[in-house]
Amino acid sequence: MDRKRILQSAGFGIMFVIVVSINFYAFDRMCGLLGLGNAWISMTYSITLTALLIAGFLVRTSAVRGTKGMFVAVTTVYGLEFTALSLLIPFEIVNFFFPLPARESGLAILNFAVAAACVSAVNAQLLDVRTLRLPFTRKLRAVLLSDLHIGAVHGARYLRKVVETVNGLNPDLVLIAGDIVSGAAAPGDSRLDGLAGLKARTVMAPGNHEYYEGVEEVAKALPKNVEVLRDREVKFDGFCVFGLDFLGEQGVSGTRTLDRKFDSPVIMLAHVPQFFDLPKGSIILSGHYHAGQVFPFNFLGYTFLKYFRGLYNKNGVALYVSPGTATWGPPMRFGSRNEITVLELGS
Repeated sequence: MDRKRILQSAGFGIMFVIVVSINFYAFDRMCGLLGLGNAWISMTYSITLTALLIAGFLVRTSAVRGTKGMFVAVTTVYGLEFTALSLLIPFEIVNFFFPLPARESGLAILNFAVAAACVSAVNAQLLDVRTLRLPFTRKLRAVLLSDLHIGAVHGARYLRKVVETVNGLNPDLVLIAGDIVSGAAAPGDSRLDGLAGLKARTVMAPGNHEYYEGVEEVAKALPKNVEVLRDREVKFDGFCVFGLDFLGEQGVSGTRTLDRKFDSPVIMLAHVPQFFDLPKGSIILSGHYHAGQVFPFNFLGYTFLKYFRGLYNKNGVALYVSPGTATWGPPMRFGSRNEITVLELGS
């Protein structure tokens, strides 16, 4: 076994232990507060849930009946778990200085986690339309979509709702900033057929999930009206749209360099948000982070990521980071919304 595989195996083993430990703490502590603690049951739960998470990732692209449900169910349990953890941690801090009643605290945390999960599940099915006005070289009405993740979580029904909403906005152009799929890359996959209903010209740049599924396979699976831009541009009347390819060496959220130079303002689709040396007046459209999707990841994202959500400006270039048009993993949103962004461009 070469050194790279040894390091990968070691890293996988460490991550497995970390995830099992988090599962064990959340489950065992909650059970303990409720007077139901049993270390063997907690350990069995922790190892089983971690194994199911791995299995869920492995089968999320499978057409076998029930595998999508397994992926959604397991990640939803994790969503519940992290909601509980966001309360358990402050509870532990307060309880250290001022002892709190165990059972009452456990019931309060459990009730809040369940209520938050219900709100999150409903919120994850809603679509928020936001209008953003930006200066540009010509007047243009465009719609930005990002992180649809059709396949493993969302399917044809949700996509139809998105397409109907977009068409009702009457855009001149539809721009997709990556992660259009997640486990729906097979040519002829009917889950993507709804995109053919988009009336405006549609272009997209790949995201990390296109890289995972295979960009070429994704391009074949998409309807012919969706044009995939991989480090290339398409010209329009007085401007161009450039699609930045996602490269494997970027990892999950790494940035990349670009040697391409532009003579006039450009609209760039770049899945992972970052600034580039572009002419003043250019616009970069990104996504990737889902605005954290659920608490506490939204809080952590704002704390640790430089470009996480919303509008940023640097040297005359605008960067807009979409919170995403759908969810990935648990079909939950808490502290964020699914967004279709209307871009009113012009002076």
